Amino acid sequence: MAQLTLQFKDLALKEFELTGQSMTMGREPDNDIVVENLLVSGYHARIDPAGSEYILTDLQSKNGTFVNGERVTSTKLKDRDRILVGKHTIVFTLSPEEMEADHKLAEKTMFIEVAQGASELEAQDPTPLNLDSTAVSAERRAVLSFLSGGGDEYEIKKKLVKLGKGEEADVHIGGLFTPKVAATISRRPTGYHLTPTGRAKVKVNDAQVGDSHRLNEFDTIEIGSAKLQFYYEG
Repeated sequence: MAQLTLQFKDLALKEFELTGQSMTMGREPDNDIVVENLLVSGYHARIDPAGSEYILTDLQSKNGTFVNGERVTSTKLKDRDRILVGKHTIVFTLSPEEMEADHKLAEKTMFIEVAQGASELEAQDPTPLNLDSTAVSAERRAVLSFLSGGGDEYEIKKKLVKLGKGEEADVHIGGLFTPKVAATISRRPTGYHLTPTGRAKVKVNDAQVGDSHRLNEFDTIEIGSAKLQFYYEG
């Protein structure tokens, strides 16, 4: 079971276990991890389990969330990552069993990527290669199509896509109260997951979502006045 260790100036204050539920951190007392520091927002960041992985999402905090010195909006956590909120550090640690599973997943992903690359080469050179054909699978294109309140469509090519009105957003969504990044869509082994990043209302099929939500084909996403549909092509 993964573990979080809250530290201040390298002094360990408290340890928390990730039990398969989402965990929030911030200054308000109803957070799972309470960090009493004025530099920390009331609801600063959240960690969501995603299969065997853990995703850290900044909740539009005033002073930002940093992992190993780099400011992040949403990112997959790795063993021994150091999360900085305000002046406190939260160290993320995988259990030995999770580390082994993570290592096997990385090896499998690498093998599939090599196999897919080899498949492209075969199209140019018909000489057979000694690769397991089951490792090569055609991946359909994931697309976001605006139904209202935006442009035409956006093909999801990146592992992490940001939706909002800020310059850093990949999919621009207008609106006076729309955050710079209202939500993210991340590509994971279990599929594509939509994760709200702030207090903006994000709906999927007319139901408001607060945590990470796995998208199904033809799901309808609403953020402010914009409505998009998620589907596959190919």
